[in-house]
Amino acid sequence: MADTGVPGLVGKRIGITRARNQLRGAMQAVVEFGGIPIALPAIEIQTLPVGTLRQAREAVRSSTWVVLSSVNAVRAIALWPEFKGCQPEQSPRFAVMGPVTGRELHNSLGIEPASICHPDRRLASQLCLAPTETATVLHSTAGPGPALSQLGANGDRVRAFPVYRTCCADGLRVALARFGSPLDAVTFTSGSCVRCFALGVSDQPGSHSLLQNTLVACMGATSREAATAAGLRVDVYVEGMSFHRLLEGLVLRFRKGSPEPSDREMP
Repeated sequence: MADTGVPGLVGKRIGITRARNQLRGAMQAVVEFGGIPIALPAIEIQTLPVGTLRQAREAVRSSTWVVLSSVNAVRAIALWPEFKGCQPEQSPRFAVMGPVTGRELHNSLGIEPASICHPDRRLASQLCLAPTETATVLHSTAGPGPALSQLGANGDRVRAFPVYRTCCADGLRVALARFGSPLDAVTFTSGSCVRCFALGVSDQPGSHSLLQNTLVACMGATSREAATAAGLRVDVYVEGMSFHRLLEGLVLRFRKGSPEPSDREMP
C-alpha cells in the first residue's frame, strides 16, 4: 500500500468485535491507522475446568504431536498442572494454527512450535503424520473448524478434544446501545464473533441505521463463512491472522468508495 503520509483510516469509526480481554491490541492498531476504535466485546472465552479434561491431558502426554487451534487453546493448557513451571519430561511436538498462536505458545509456556500452519488451509496438507505418529487436536467446543478437518482421514491416529468454550457476551448489547451511531466498518476475527454480533444487532432497536453503509471486514475463512451465513456482505477479506493486513484492506476499500445502502444485505 502506498504511503501518503496520512493515516489511512483517519476519522473512521471502526468496530472491533473480540473478547474483552483481547481488544487492546486491535484498538491500538486502529489508532495507529488514524481510526476511531469502537470496542464491541462480542464474545467471552471460558476455559474448561482442568478437572474435566482428564482424557485430553492423557492424550497430550501420549501423543507425538499436539495441534493448538488458537491462542485460546494455548491459554487453556497453560493452566494445566503439567505445564506450570516446566515442560513435561517427554514433551510432544507442537503445531499451531498461525504465527499469533505460535507467539502465545512461546510467551505463555516458553515452547517453540515445531510447525506453524496456515489457518486458512487444511492442516492435513501441512502436517503429514508418519505411520507411527499420533496427534491430539485441542480446540473450542464449537468444533475443530474446517482447517482441521480431514487430518485423520487417511488412517492417522488423531484425537480431538475441546478445551475452551466461546459464549456471546452481554457487553455487546450495552456497547451498541451506548454508541448508537452508524459504524464506518466492523471487523471480525472469528466465526464466533460474527454469530454473536449478528445476534446482538438483531436485538438492538434501530439496528438497520446502525449498520447502514457499514463495511464488513473479515479475517480468516471461518469469519467470512459465518458472515455470509448471517446475511452480511463481506467487503474486505484477508487470509491468515494479521489484523494489520485487515486494516490495510479497509484502507484500500475506503479509497475505492463505500457501497450504496441498497447494495448491503442486513442481518
